[in-house]
Amino acid sequence: MKSDQPFGNGSLLPLHLSAAPVTETSGSSRMRLKVLTLDDDNADRMRLIRICEKSGMNFEYYEADSVDALRSLLNCETFDIVFLDHNLGGDSGLEALRLVISHEDQTGAIPIMVTGSDDLKIAMNAMRSGCADYLVKEELTVASLTKSVATAVERRMLYAEISASKVVNREINDVVERFMLTCGPDIRDILKNAIKKVRGMKALMQSDDTLDPLILSDLTLLERGCLDVTTFVDDLDSVLHRLRC
Repeated sequence: MKSDQPFGNGSLLPLHLSAAPVTETSGSSRMRLKVLTLDDDNADRMRLIRICEKSGMNFEYYEADSVDALRSLLNCETFDIVFLDHNLGGDSGLEALRLVISHEDQTGAIPIMVTGSDDLKIAMNAMRSGCADYLVKEELTVASLTKSVATAVERRMLYAEISASKVVNREINDVVERFMLTCGPDIRDILKNAIKKVRGMKALMQSDDTLDPLILSDLTLLERGCLDVTTFVDDLDSVLHRLRC
């Protein structure tokens, strides 16, 4: 059964167990992406759809409101991008992430965590568990969505190239390993402290209604840059671990 509620360009919005395109792009030669979002809040799912449309993505959109619904869709379709809400009430976004990563038909799917909290531990835990990137709901915009998708795709392509390569330059490997052993821990500590200070400044500034919002936006970009560098260091560590194995 399908809902009779119209959405977007007049097509019928599918229920979470249905699989039907929501957005059409006539005459486009770009690759058409299959996008799935898991969120138990209907308003948040609709907001993500609208932002995807505004970003100019050429996509078919699917939605699930529970881990069970997600599992059913994963068994029916092969997805390019999967947005996963971290807080699902009785379910866990990390549980859903493991489901996507372990599914034999979703090896090419790029999971992106969407959280209502900017807690660093949640973001880093998701990315260490295999998430390609994360988005904060309160800061979700066309620009942040586009950046997240582009970063996730580039990272996945890098991993694919590394995995497919049978010959690894030993000299580069030695340089990276020395870097990780000598500088890696210090860089992590520096970035961690920087992020904490930026978050503290943001918390103080958010209580000041007279503050220029551009300053808060710049702090958010600085915070995100520090997190990107932290993730890159973790990526290097993961690569070295695989090479040792």
